[in-house]
Amino acid sequence: MTKDDFLFLVETETIHDFIYKGKTYTITYDKSHDGRKWIIFGDIADKQKYDSVGEFLNKAKIENHFFKDMLDIF
Repeated sequence: MTKDDFLFLVETETIHDFIYKGKTYTITYDKSHDGRKWIIFGDIADKQKYDSVGEFLNKAKIENHFFKDMLDIF
């Protein structure tokens, strides 16, 4: 997946699952009570909420690697 592919997924709020080292990770979406959109990311045991694409790219990790650094790997 390229960064452009990722941005398209988020823009269209497309749910995406992928496997990395035997663990399944999911990108989903939700809204807060005040209408803010969240990006939800993680494996089945640990999901995190991110307020924006920028926050997601700067904070989301897969194991000890930032998601943004792994975009071309999946």
